[in-house]
Amino acid sequence: MKQMLMNYKSRTTNVAELVQSPLVGPQAPPRQFSDGDVGNRSPLSPYTSNRLAVRNLTLPPIPNLDIPASPPGSPPPGMTQKFDHFLQLKKQGIHFNEKLAGSSALKNPMLLQKLMASAGLDEGDQYGTALTTDIWDPTAFPNWAYKEGLAKSQQQIAEKREAESRRTQRERLDFVPAAEGAQGSTYTNGSGSKLEATGSRAVLTKNLQHPWPCAYYDSNQNLRFLGYTAYEMNHLPQAWGRPRDDVYGAYDSSYLRSSGPKAYTSSPIVTGTSVLAVKFKDGVVIAADNLASYGSLARFTDVKRLRTFNRRTVVGFGGDVSDMQYLDRLLLSLDIDENYNSSGHDLNARNLHTYLAKVMYKRRSDINPLWNQLLVAGLDGEDEPFLSSVDLLGTTFTSPTLATGFGAHLAQPLLRKVVDDETNVKSVTREQAVNAVKECMKVLFYRDARSLDKYSIAVVTKEAGVELKEDEQLEGQSWAFAEMIKGYGTQTV
Repeated sequence: MKQMLMNYKSRTTNVAELVQSPLVGPQAPPRQFSDGDVGNRSPLSPYTSNRLAVRNLTLPPIPNLDIPASPPGSPPPGMTQKFDHFLQLKKQGIHFNEKLAGSSALKNPMLLQKLMASAGLDEGDQYGTALTTDIWDPTAFPNWAYKEGLAKSQQQIAEKREAESRRTQRERLDFVPAAEGAQGSTYTNGSGSKLEATGSRAVLTKNLQHPWPCAYYDSNQNLRFLGYTAYEMNHLPQAWGRPRDDVYGAYDSSYLRSSGPKAYTSSPIVTGTSVLAVKFKDGVVIAADNLASYGSLARFTDVKRLRTFNRRTVVGFGGDVSDMQYLDRLLLSLDIDENYNSSGHDLNARNLHTYLAKVMYKRRSDINPLWNQLLVAGLDGEDEPFLSSVDLLGTTFTSPTLATGFGAHLAQPLLRKVVDDETNVKSVTREQAVNAVKECMKVLFYRDARSLDKYSIAVVTKEAGVELKEDEQLEGQSWAFAEMIKGYGTQTV
């Protein structure tokens, strides 16, 4: 009886200790290996053995499920600031993944180096590994095993083949006059194609591969034309329709190479016309029609010439459309770099205008200008209305009202009636500025042959950011004044 009480007390004490200690999950009993089993097992790799030893030495006997405390100095302040920056952009409706997905620049596969530089990676990081160098060392390969060495060797092989093919002379078909009434006369070209002539006849036989004319001499020594031999075409996509190199030698494409000097654009072909902008007390209004003219032809009627840059700036493009597309890609790349930046400071309209002025002046100095005149509208660093211009020479100027193209002659007088100088900007409301721009767009559609009645308009304010409306239509048009327009010369009524 006493022994039973002692056993019961021992069991209750063990249960109390288990209740107070962390619970351990179900575990499989340790497997017992016999000497035969150990000998039959396959040896483990050095990596697996090391990992297994580290695990056994560091695994606690009783698992600790608590979240460990952060190490000293974490989280890094720079990383925290970067996350706060992205969360702030997300609250403003700016999603970085959407901008990346819609970016035409990122669809270029050659952007890998730039993305690696933005992420702080070098060329060696793309071959990085968590294994030790004695197991796997990606830097131990010879130079010819990397992509640069492979590309260099491929280029050398291609140059060697091209040099050998140039030394190979094209085969030539020799004609030998047949004797009078010769029977079974045979003429053979360099590749083995045969002409068998019997009297005044000739028969094409095997191996007719070359696109050369076939002819023979008849019994009267007259040359008779039979036609062309069979033609072997290259069916590879990059050389479709050309003669096969292994049959006819390397294809001579030297006539396709231009040996003249490098040429730049001397006059734009596809162009956009006027861009208008005016300040008001809380921001800036900017507008441009959606027409791109091919010379005097109204060719493209859906070209948007207003581009937004973050939530504070709009850029209006006048002039060459291809150069506009180049600048658009340049601004998109700059916007991506700014989104990666964790400084917390965005480029304002004044900063962007300075950047574009440097770009335009640099291209002008290279004697390769971008044939555009740009209007940069938005808010400066103090959230005040900003409006400035830059042309293809890098010339810049600022005014409360600006216009490009024919708008500088037709619309500027109307805009200056609303805003004469900087002192009048504070007295102009948003409605007055928008109505003035719309009225000027109507006048330009009346008077400018390179304009369109469909346009884009943007309003930049501190409270709402950029409000861009595209595919707007002119309203209230009236052509009654056309009846009063008379041509030159004597008029009869």
